[in-house]
Amino acid sequence: MTAFHDAFETALQGRFDDLWPHLAPDDRTLGAVAVYRNTAIKGRIDALEANYPTVSQLVGGEWFRAAAREFVEEQPGDDPVLAAYGAGFPDWLARFEPAREMAYLAPAARLDRAWTEAHLAPDARTLNARQAAALGLALTGVPARLHPSARLFWFDWTAPSLWLAHRYPQSGAELAWRAEPEGLLVHRPDAEVRARRLTRAEWVFLGACRKGRAFGAAALSAQSAQPGLDVPALFAGLIALGVFETIQRPNP
Repeated sequence: MTAFHDAFETALQGRFDDLWPHLAPDDRTLGAVAVYRNTAIKGRIDALEANYPTVSQLVGGEWFRAAAREFVEEQPGDDPVLAAYGAGFPDWLARFEPAREMAYLAPAARLDRAWTEAHLAPDARTLNARQAAALGLALTGVPARLHPSARLFWFDWTAPSLWLAHRYPQSGAELAWRAEPEGLLVHRPDAEVRARRLTRAEWVFLGACRKGRAFGAAALSAQSAQPGLDVPALFAGLIALGVFETIQRPNP
């Protein structure tokens, strides 16, 4: 990239000083740059709205786009792939004063972001029941690996239900915001991103797997969280979801 292109990119972010050695600082130049700049800003606002549809639904398009413009002005980003744009939006939204009374917005944004990350995550083969059975007791000592797309969440509020009710209306999730703990799994084991609420035991089990612990250790953690837990049933249910990456039979 030439010095001019670097200067022009900086000008699109509102800083013009580096541009003047290359172009005349007159009204015509400023007007032309403004057109490009407005187009670039609109493109990022459009991308942000596409990447955070639940947040947009919760606040309405007009409010969202006004807030999005402020975010774009502060964090224009340098990734040309707009499908990935807006990684910092959830944290920014948590600090955004006009959203202070809407405590559910930042959690909804984090879950929207998780959907995008799962969508863009690398493909990987998933562990199935036959492969798990073939490993037998040796499976308990094998370090678990979650699918690359898997994203885990635990909230003290019903953020997962609120998000699911908007993003997956067919899920039957309740459109409510209450002080009740809920967990959520977002992942893409095949072509489509899936989302499912997690029990506390499932979340503890998967949380241990996320840390690379062996399946046996993850099972013990889940049993501690829920005494009397039917671990085989829990494990079989998680395998059916396609949340684990396939593993090779360990050497004797």
